[in-house]
Amino acid sequence: MIDSRCGLLCSSCDFKVPCDCGGCIETMGKPFHGECPIAMCCQAKGHRHCGECDELPCDQLYAYSYLDPDHGDKPPGARIAKCREWAAESGIRRWENVLLTSAGFFDADGNPRRALIERFAAMLGKPFGKARVLFVPTASMMPGHEDAAYADLCKTDLLMLGILHENIVSHDADGSLAEGEASRFDAMFFTGGNTPYLAKRVRETGFAGVIKRFVYSNKAYVGVSAGSMLAMADFNVDGLPSDDPMGFAGLCLINARFSVHCDPDAPPRESSPYPHIALTDDQAIVASWSGCEVIGGR
Repeated sequence: MIDSRCGLLCSSCDFKVPCDCGGCIETMGKPFHGECPIAMCCQAKGHRHCGECDELPCDQLYAYSYLDPDHGDKPPGARIAKCREWAAESGIRRWENVLLTSAGFFDADGNPRRALIERFAAMLGKPFGKARVLFVPTASMMPGHEDAAYADLCKTDLLMLGILHENIVSHDADGSLAEGEASRFDAMFFTGGNTPYLAKRVRETGFAGVIKRFVYSNKAYVGVSAGSMLAMADFNVDGLPSDDPMGFAGLCLINARFSVHCDPDAPPRESSPYPHIALTDDQAIVASWSGCEVIGGR
């Protein structure tokens, strides 16, 4: 049952009875504590709940769900997951084509990681030779730390799959790509590099919204290392300090934390507030609206 705009379960809220609160739907966005900006935004867009929005989650809902020490979700991201569930139940936003690799489709000797390749092929739904890929090397282009060789190595992965050179178009997440242009591609491919730089870049240029709408249309998102970590809700796996509360905010395509380039016997981190996955170079995570699974490995 849909009983809020943001995914909070009003029926089980501790404030419902003592504050005689009707919830944001019944009160048209004005529950007991006053006007809720998230509910008002949702209603202004004509949505029943935030799960119907192409921006899910926007920065405001992200902050409410993940960063609010008093009223945030426990576990983090619970209301966003609920919104996705409601959307899927109504037949929309049933996306499932997010492939998060640790080190791409081939090892250093050129041996294919077949499980990853087969899943990518299924996501595309067409031969590699006919696929168009938007190649985003931004994470490897941090000023002062550019690594063109790494970007070229990632592009070589695509060429080895059989994707034609002319069908791989590079884009630096600079905000210049129009919505209609993005929809002409079958996949977005994000290289490794510096995750905080990549996250800040896509957020500041508005490209994060383009990515989400692409994913929610059920087209393929493929990441390598940092490009994969961008998909997390919070990629601060190592607990680093930051003056910016949004400094480690990702796209929220997976409500778990994972580490890349891990040894096969590396244990998950039990101290994480999220489920943690130790990903080897031969593995990948497949994320969807309903959760995630690990594939690959030897």
